[in-house]
Amino acid sequence: MSQLIAERDQVRVTSLTGAAADHLINVTAERPPRVGDIGTVIDIADRLGGRGRHYTVAHTHPDTRPIWLAVFAAHELELVASAQAVGSVGTSRPNDR
Repeated sequence: MSQLIAERDQVRVTSLTGAAADHLINVTAERPPRVGDIGTVIDIADRLGGRGRHYTVAHTHPDTRPIWLAVFAAHELELVASAQAVGSVGTSRPNDR
């Protein structure tokens, strides 16, 4: 990750450390995150121990129904669009189901 990620930025999942399901906040999600998914950062928190940050990301259908809500480390994400250029939550592509 070369750019700072802020709340409401759109990000792409570039890697998953551990099992994809381990990233989920809501275990009843439609599916776990996949590399290539694009979502919107909804919260940023410092990691316990003070090294790095955790990013809570929401991935939704175009009508904003949730697909997943998950937490990632910075190295698992890349910035797609800053919040100033984004008008809505991160949406899915047609083959996300």
